[in-house]
Amino acid sequence: MTTNKAASIGKKYFLAAAGGGGKSTLAMLMTSTAIFRKVEIDIFDVEPANPTLRRYFKAMPAENALEDDRPEAVVPFLENRVFATSRPAIVDLGANMEGHVLRWINDRGAAVAEDIRFIVPISKRDGITAATRIAYNSGAASILIVHNEAGGLDAEAAMADPAFARLAEEVVHFARLPQLGPTMADVHRTSTPPHLMMAGKNRFEAQGALTMLRVVDETFSHHPDFRPW
Repeated sequence: MTTNKAASIGKKYFLAAAGGGGKSTLAMLMTSTAIFRKVEIDIFDVEPANPTLRRYFKAMPAENALEDDRPEAVVPFLENRVFATSRPAIVDLGANMEGHVLRWINDRGAAVAEDIRFIVPISKRDGITAATRIAYNSGAASILIVHNEAGGLDAEAAMADPAFARLAEEVVHFARLPQLGPTMADVHRTSTPPHLMMAGKNRFEAQGALTMLRVVDETFSHHPDFRPW
C-alpha cells in the first residue's frame, strides 16, 4: 500500500447520504485511517443533530462543528471554516444536508467544486435518491459511490435496484466497503476510533482494529483521489 500525500492538498472529502447509510461511520474510519497514516487532516462535523465525529475525536476544535441547525448557517460555515485553509479535510454532513452544498456549488462554480470529493455510502434503497441528487447537481465535483455491505440484505437489494443501475451508468467511481466484523461493535460501544484501539491492552481488539484500517485502505485503493492518505 502506498501513500500519496501531495495529491490530497486542499481536497475536501464530503461524506453525504441519506440517514442510516453509514456516512458518519465511514467519515470516522477515513479520519482514523488518515491519522494512522500520519496525514495531517482537518475534520468538520456538519451534523448538529448527531455530531458523530465530535464523539470519536475529543481533540476536535469546537469551532469545527456546526451547532446551528438553520439552513442559512451552512454556507458561511463552509466558506469561513472548511475552505479557510489549504489543508485536506473530511466533512461529515447531516442526513440529506447535501442540498445546501449543491446549491452553494452551483452558485460559486468550478473554483469550489473542483476541490470537493463527494463520498456517498449506500446501504439501503433510500440512499439511491440522495446519491442521484448529488450525481446530477454536483457540477465539477467528483463522486464516489460506496456499497456499504454493513446493510446486509438491504444493501444487496439496493445494488439490485434498477435505479441504482441507472445511477451506476452516470457515476464513474464505485467502491465496496465490506462488513468490518465484531471489532466494529467495540468501536461503536466505546466511541474509540481504530487507530486508538490499536494502542489498547486487548490484543484481539488491537488486531481487529488494524485489520479494519487495512480494509478501509483497500476500499479506496483503486480510488486514490477520494482518500486523504
